[in-house]
Amino acid sequence: MTDRTAINGKTRLVCLIGKPIKHSLSPLIHNTGFGALGLNFAYMAFEAKDLKKTVDGFREIGVAGFNVTMPYKQEIIRHLDKVDGQARKIHAVNTVANKGGLFIGYNTDSIGAVRALKKVTKIRGKKILLVGAGGAGRAIAFGLKKEKAELTIAEKSEKKGKALAREVKGKFVRLANIVKTNPDIIINATPVGMEPNINSSVIPKGFLRKGMVVFDIVYDPLETRLLKEAEKSGCRTISGVEMLLEQAFASFEIFTGRKAPESKMRNAVYKELR
Repeated sequence: MTDRTAINGKTRLVCLIGKPIKHSLSPLIHNTGFGALGLNFAYMAFEAKDLKKTVDGFREIGVAGFNVTMPYKQEIIRHLDKVDGQARKIHAVNTVANKGGLFIGYNTDSIGAVRALKKVTKIRGKKILLVGAGGAGRAIAFGLKKEKAELTIAEKSEKKGKALAREVKGKFVRLANIVKTNPDIIINATPVGMEPNINSSVIPKGFLRKGMVVFDIVYDPLETRLLKEAEKSGCRTISGVEMLLEQAFASFEIFTGRKAPESKMRNAVYKELR
């Protein structure tokens, strides 16, 4: 954590905005990184009620950058000076950097999901079932498309699911028909499995088989029902904490221009969650 006594008139401020944000681990992750590298940065979270006024305030005080979480990842775009190409395709921004007074938007959720997956399996040519076409699902889908995966989108909203499938040149399947697919990798990009629905799973237990890779973006609880059932079925599993961390590492590098001290940031998060 950043030493509070070291904060001074030269400290560069990085923020998180969203609603709600009290549960966020981002301040812990980034302040741990700043402290580990001895950087004169501080990270704070704010529950923004008026997005335009918040961004105007950030411009006025000259923040180094800020992260954006729900429900502002799409709305933020119209308040920025420039948006990175991948973030524009996804139509969502979660990281904004102040580059010479210009606010430039990026999407590191996409980067984080791909990096988390690549630690366990290759992606190119793999058949991937992605459940969920919301903000997180969109970011993941575009990241997987860039990596040349064969994508199938499952979503309770047929309209939303089919639209995303068209954009990433994938297939759409109704949730009830998931069992008719034959994926190498399953990704849950929905909130199912987190509080208060920790005993729920989007994937039928009998559908899981040995050799599959199962990735659940829910990180609290650390081991969701889906991941527990996947482990028992002989699948390789990836916790949502890894996507959370990988997107944070990418954001950290955008904010500071320095390589994130990954092991220290990772240790701080797992200690907090356990």
